[in-house]
Amino acid sequence: MVEAAEKLLTFEEFASLRRDRRYELVNGRLEELVAPRPAHSWVTFRFAVVMGPLTEAIDPGGYWGAELDVPTLPLHGRRPDLVYYASADLDRVDLHHNRVLGAPTLVVEILSPDDEIRDLVVKREEYARAGIAHYWILDPQRRTALTLVLRKGQYEVAGEFSGMDAFTSELFPGLAVPLTRLFPPSVDE
Repeated sequence: MVEAAEKLLTFEEFASLRRDRRYELVNGRLEELVAPRPAHSWVTFRFAVVMGPLTEAIDPGGYWGAELDVPTLPLHGRRPDLVYYASADLDRVDLHHNRVLGAPTLVVEILSPDDEIRDLVVKREEYARAGIAHYWILDPQRRTALTLVLRKGQYEVAGEFSGMDAFTSELFPGLAVPLTRLFPPSVDE
């Protein structure tokens, strides 16, 4: 007996699903995400509070979003913690029809201890192949940040930040935020 081939989802089908849990689309199949923990949620909120006004001053037409389903590769859709579309890339977001049409200018992922490989290896490769120009990785446990810039189809480390460093990025000239403002106070403090 011949079995019917499994139907793989396109990004459009994935984005239109009503879901009660958090998923990403990987090779046409749903992949459940780890639920955010308190430190992860704290960093997401703080990042928006701290970075929003600063980046607004640099690119007032830019668009920030949290946990949006974005297309990356064929049969792939990711749900980064935060995304940014520069003014020049706003044609990739259709607010009138409430949908995302293309990859963002910047993806920000906040590491979860039980899912680091996905953000550090798998998504890094996928985001590079999708042509996402900037990828930032924030690690609440280690209190570090890594900024990557796409050059010739590969990410290069643009900045590594820890301790009392000021977080900077070539995407936002003049931006300098003490890293300590982005992370929750440690237990020792």
